[in-house]
Amino acid sequence: MARPKRETTGDSPLDAMVGPVPPKGNATLAVAEPEPPRPAKERLTLHLPVEVMERPKHDLFWMPGLALADLAAQALTDAVDRLEKERGEAFPSQKTDRKGGRAMK
Repeated sequence: MARPKRETTGDSPLDAMVGPVPPKGNATLAVAEPEPPRPAKERLTLHLPVEVMERPKHDLFWMPGLALADLAAQALTDAVDRLEKERGEAFPSQKTDRKGGRAMK
């Protein structure tokens, strides 16, 4: 037995509780602004100790809108800046790609 279709453009029962949502911006002006280009990203896979990962996971729960990738990017940037400051200059760029695998000891 098929259910009758409900209208989706009618009144919402939640409108009585929270009120209707007003249209965003000026409803008469339909000019969309272009989005700024996003920076290029690259995947990085790391194996970290559980203790290192627990703190950011718990902290990010309390920071809505902040992603683990954003936190990691900022932490890596800060760490490299600190290393370059200790060295007194930026590291030179490498001429060849690094090979994958375990780090040499």
